[in-house]
This record gives sequence, C-alpha cells and structure tokens, in this order.
Amino acid sequence: MKKKDRRRSRSRRRPQRTTGRRARSTVQYPIATIAYYGPDDKTVTKIAVGIIESEDAEPIMERWYGPDVMTNPEVQVQIAGFIEAHGVRSVAITDGVLGCPHEEGIDFPAGQECPYCPFWRGKQGIQVVDETQDADPYQELKTLTRQRMRLVWESAQLNLPLSDEDARLVEVMREHPEYSDLWGRLDELPDEEIERGGVNPILHVTIHSTIENQIADGDPKEVRRVVETLMRQGLSRHEAIHRVGSVLSEEIYHILKDDRPFDEPGYIRKLRRLVR
Repeated sequence: MKKKDRRRSRSRRRPQRTTGRRARSTVQYPIATIAYYGPDDKTVTKIAVGIIESEDAEPIMERWYGPDVMTNPEVQVQIAGFIEAHGVRSVAITDGVLGCPHEEGIDFPAGQECPYCPFWRGKQGIQVVDETQDADPYQELKTLTRQRMRLVWESAQLNLPLSDEDARLVEVMREHPEYSDLWGRLDELPDEEIERGGVNPILHVTIHSTIENQIADGDPKEVRRVVETLMRQGLSRHEAIHRVGSVLSEEIYHILKDDRPFDEPGYIRKLRRLVR
C-alpha cells in the first residue's frame, strides 16, 4: 500500500482556471477536486482529492502517494469510495500534472521554490478542470485510467522516455499481443468493444502491472517469493504472475463488494497458499 495522508491543503499560489461550457454551469455541492502532482509534467507520484461540501466550507483532503499511484487498483477504489461517501455531485479534475508533489510551508519553507523538483522552478501549473454534475466516481476514474494507458502506449511507440512504472506497464501490454489493437484507442471505445471473450483487457493488464510493481518495490515481499517458487514448480513467469494476479483480483472484488479496506495480511496468507 502506498502512503495516504490527511494533511490540510495549503495554497500553492498557482493561478487556476476552468474551461468549457459545463465549467460555467451552476455548481452543485458537494464538489470533489482531483489534482495530480509529480516531479515533472509527465510523472504522477501524488493524487490529492478534496471534498468541498458547501460554498464556504474548508476542503476535506486526502492524498495518495507512490510511483504507481495512477494505476494501483486499490488506490482507485479508495478514491472512488472517498468521493462516493461524501455524496459528490460535481467533479473537477486537473488536465495533466499540476505541479510538484511537495507542499510549501510543510515540505520546504514558505516563499521559496521547491528544492526537490528542479523541473518546476520558475514554472506555474495551470489547472484546467472538467466539471460533471451527478458524477459517478468509478466512471471518472475508469476514463482517466484509459486515457493514461493510451498516452503511455503512444509514448512508447514514439520512443519517448518513460518512468520505471510506465515502462513496466508497456512491457506488460506488449506481453499481451492479443489486445494490441486496443491500446491506442482505449478512451474511444465502449466497454462492449473492449472486452474479449469475457475478459476485460484493461483490468487484466492493470492487475498484471500491479504485480510487477509489487515485485519491483518489494511490497509486499511475499509476491516475489511466491512468483519465483511457482516458476521453480514449472510455471512460466507470465503464468506465475497471472496466478498471483488472481489472488489480487479476488481481494479487489471483496474490497468493492464488502466496502472494506485492503487486507494485506489476508492477501499474503492467500499468496502463501499458492505454493504449499
């Protein structure tokens, strides 16, 4: 699990603007704001979600951190649950990365540039939002996930530099050539055209990529050990990843069905059963 933080928001003194006809329509409270932050304008390491319950209310903030924060299905479930629990009617989402993940006055002295993110020095992030009424948080997150996967895939085709997390995602996508015609148009297709033989390729690849990230991060450590043990028992690495992924899929199912947090001890116990 990546760290989640409840620190109060502080102004980053960056100008904000909204665009589009819907952004000018009457705002319905509660409003959720979803903002992306990272060390540069292509990498997201922090998602900040704020709930504004009324015009004069102070935002209720939650923050999620990690190199895989955009693709981690558990994080997506938590964000959707946070939005849904507050009865959100409108959602405002940043178009791209807004700025560095560090907070002025908390992570570095007020009035100074962030010393940790040279990319953002002298730059101002501009927030472009898309507001939707009676928003479905799961639909919003699904759309964002599809857009991001398409952009990562297109970047790889152009040989653009990728973060370690994105490089792992692309490698997983390439390991599933049966879906190669989908990656460049994910956010254009309806659900029924994406599913193949009862399998959702987006979920399938996301689970596979999450397991790869767990192995790379060593969190939890048991994932690497179980995959290596399954390979010694005769499975290919790809098959072993899928076997572990089935356990993660089951855990995500229960998170959604039972409205509960991620059970890491239970997840580890089920992983160990795979190699008994």
